[in-house]
Amino acid sequence: MRTNLLRCFAASSACFVIILSVLGRGVRNQGARSEPSSPLAQAHSSLERGNPEEAIQTLSSYLQNYPRDTSVRMLLGEAFAIAGQSDRAEAEFQRVLQITPNNYFALAALAGLHDRAGHPEKAEPMLARAVKLSHGTRQTRTQWAAVLARLHRYKEAESALAGLPPPSSREERIAFYRLKGSVALGLGNPSAAAAEMEKALLLKPNDVGLNVATAAAEVHSNNWQRAARLVGPAYSLNHDPGIGLVLLEAQLGGSDDVKQTLESLRATSLPPEETVALHQRIAEVLTTYGQFSESIEDFKKAAELEPERADLAFNLALAQFKAGHLGEALVSADKCREVGDSADLEDLLGDIQEGRGDNLAAVRSYQAAVALAPAEEKYRVSLAVELIRHKSFEAAKVVLKQAEELLPSSWRIQLALGMVEFFAGSDEQASRILVHAADLAPEPFTALGYLGDIQMDQAAVPDPVALDRLCQYADHHPKEGKMQFYCGALTLKRDYTSGDRAHIDDIVRRLQAAANLLPKDNAPSHCELGKIYSWVEQWARARQEMEVCARMDTDLAESHYHLAKIYQHIGQPERARQEMKLYDAAAQRQADENARRDETMKTFLYKIQNIPHR
Repeated sequence: MRTNLLRCFAASSACFVIILSVLGRGVRNQGARSEPSSPLAQAHSSLERGNPEEAIQTLSSYLQNYPRDTSVRMLLGEAFAIAGQSDRAEAEFQRVLQITPNNYFALAALAGLHDRAGHPEKAEPMLARAVKLSHGTRQTRTQWAAVLARLHRYKEAESALAGLPPPSSREERIAFYRLKGSVALGLGNPSAAAAEMEKALLLKPNDVGLNVATAAAEVHSNNWQRAARLVGPAYSLNHDPGIGLVLLEAQLGGSDDVKQTLESLRATSLPPEETVALHQRIAEVLTTYGQFSESIEDFKKAAELEPERADLAFNLALAQFKAGHLGEALVSADKCREVGDSADLEDLLGDIQEGRGDNLAAVRSYQAAVALAPAEEKYRVSLAVELIRHKSFEAAKVVLKQAEELLPSSWRIQLALGMVEFFAGSDEQASRILVHAADLAPEPFTALGYLGDIQMDQAAVPDPVALDRLCQYADHHPKEGKMQFYCGALTLKRDYTSGDRAHIDDIVRRLQAAANLLPKDNAPSHCELGKIYSWVEQWARARQEMEVCARMDTDLAESHYHLAKIYQHIGQPERARQEMKLYDAAAQRQADENARRDETMKTFLYKIQNIPHR
């Protein structure tokens, strides 16, 4: 919805193309004749009366005697363009360029033809050259920026507009602000986009189109109430479904009652094809805001009107699945398969069947998805996830190793393979693979997080390669508390085993940083600080840190155990005995290793299914 709505941001940039196609303005500065201007005046008058054919006749007659008059030829090209004769318009602009090769007006006009014909990629290099030849006039830079925005090259469009003052005429100024809003939105700055649209609206506050476009910008900026105020009155007056969709999104975002708006939209009388599009858009807006149950009615209506469309049938099944209507979702998915099977559909069927407890059918569907799209990562991950969920680790390994052969650079496949090894009890192999996953990932935090947890759970000395990789990331990301903790705690584990005290200051620094950076999850950091202070016999600090740890997480058995040892050492045997009792109670509550792995499995399965695939 948002993408479509905000197309109207740049809609008026077409007026720039017409304005900047120059209509003869200023062209004489580039070598045109200064002789009789009456043909230009007559042609302008004809165009103003909406009679481009008359203008064409006047200008063509004049050019028979003065074929090199570029100002007249430029206006003739524009007259042809207005008359819908783009080929002849292009020929005139090309002729101007033959006479004056550096005529940036002709370049801009020619670019305008290509842009209006839906070929901004052809227009852009012409406009880039026009900007250079004109030394960056406001008109050429603005037209160039509009084309760059249509090509989604928003950063370049922003640079083209940088420092330009708004035009003086109201309509051009409105279009200028709308273009800047479109560019800001493309750059991911919805607040700036909304601000630009509000500037445009101030110039023409009663313009319905501007109100709708500004409301769409405010929706992107999460200013729901403002958006609803902008379009609510307009929708009440004319019940235009496009305006109603903006209002619906504003109300959904602001958690307002949408019943009346939905009823009105659904009652809109349109031709069948437009009715399908409307119900599809209503459903898509609803699903964007998590209203899956409400969206089912509209997906059903659209699918009934166009039963041959597989996308509508699929979206209906997906909405029913998301709403928890698994039986209906299965029926819809089966009907969708009759229209046409796809890997996405089989993947969805697998999810539905898994939700219904039909595990064998789910596996078959995931396998079918892989068969239909063998080179797609996500379907192999779905199949592996299903096998992992039911602890078929060896089968999951086979699936992932096959995927590894096809997709050797996929960090998600490596992440899944590493975690399967961990769930199967092969911690060493898991760590090796997770290091590789971290090396492949554009952002390795997820893989390193699991690697750190595995190394912390091991009784053995940390794997040196794993420790080095964790500390390397911590060094490059000093504000990442979790990695500071892993590096500090695992270095302590290694050095305590070997008796090496050379890194104590660095360990303390990292653990203190972790405690400060993780205020809601810093009990383990305080525990590790208590351990290191105990090791170097700084008993007061050791007691302080371990007491903080025990107070923050009473179920952390090791905090009570180490605190008991500290109390014993400083001559408080009664408190030591109390802590040992607390240790025994916490140890009974604390999950065993298998239970911890099961909990890790649940969080992993959720996380990997929500990692975007390429």
